[in-house]
Amino acid sequence: MPFELYWQPRGVVRRHVGHVSIAERRRSLELVCTDPRFDELRYCISDYLGALSYEFTPESTAETAALHIAPARTNPNIVLATVAVHPNAVASAQHFIALRYVDLPCQLFPSLSAARAWIAGLQPTLVPRPRPLKDD
Repeated sequence: MPFELYWQPRGVVRRHVGHVSIAERRRSLELVCTDPRFDELRYCISDYLGALSYEFTPESTAETAALHIAPARTNPNIVLATVAVHPNAVASAQHFIALRYVDLPCQLFPSLSAARAWIAGLQPTLVPRPRPLKDD
């Protein structure tokens, strides 16, 4: 499998290795967002340190960023950290952050330890979730 999900008590790490495709990144996002644990997550780390190549276009990053909008409304208490050194992965993460499609803290880091330190230093602020609509 080109990616693995590592579930932790308050978060998840999406680790991608080898040749990272757009489809694989979207599939890992889908698996995280549809998991019953998603609503309780406080962080998601996308780890691309093992990437040998990274498929990237600005358009695909915009499409992927748009796929984050609904999950960000469902769980507004999550923070997003990307760990990457591959030039395409770095460019994709920078573009994702610049788009500002989601109002969540998002940062890019060169190491897992830096990402974890940032997450640990954030003050937990729980945003109330939108109430479900009642059937009339």
